[in-house]
Amino acid sequence: MRRLGLVFIAVLAVMAPTVHATDWADVVKRVEASVVWAQVGEEGGCTAFVINQEKHYLMTAAHCYAGASGTLWVDRVPSRVVSLDSKKDLMVVEAKDLDPSRPALRLASKNPERGQEVMSIGYGYALERPFFRQAHVQDDALMIPDAGIGGPYISTDSSFVPGQSGGPVVNAAGEIVAIVQRGDGGTTGLGVGAEIIRERMGRFFGK
Repeated sequence: MRRLGLVFIAVLAVMAPTVHATDWADVVKRVEASVVWAQVGEEGGCTAFVINQEKHYLMTAAHCYAGASGTLWVDRVPSRVVSLDSKKDLMVVEAKDLDPSRPALRLASKNPERGQEVMSIGYGYALERPFFRQAHVQDDALMIPDAGIGGPYISTDSSFVPGQSGGPVVNAAGEIVAIVQRGDGGTTGLGVGAEIIRERMGRFFGK
């Protein structure tokens, strides 16, 4: 009887679905070349990422440039604003002198789901290399009515840090599911999702 029980357990083990953990190290290798440091003047900076290799388009957060007077530099080359949406905090810039080998990231077809594991990427603390933070999606439609901040936002259980603003939030396939926009310095990160990005700026992405 005991032997039959062991055989039954072995059969169940074979039949059980295999759950593969995300190899985030592989995701890092695939997306980091698309992410660059963005800076206006000599003070502060953000992150930008390539969305159309052929047209030299990058995306970042509009607040990275809001009220600034001067050139926005991405990866140490000048850029010009192509489209700016201050309401949804999105901006597309063109940098013709950007390294042409930097690949464009793809936009996910829909927003991430609650509980989904994601990764934010950006030059946190103005580090020399992109800074990566794994997180889970807390809410996929968070509204913040205070002070006209609005939404809906994708909310993560790991906050963003200074310098990450404008960087991508990607899924296990390396696709953009949101953009880094706000962080509370502790436990929560906020950014609009892929569906809003597509609605407002989708026409600028590569095919």
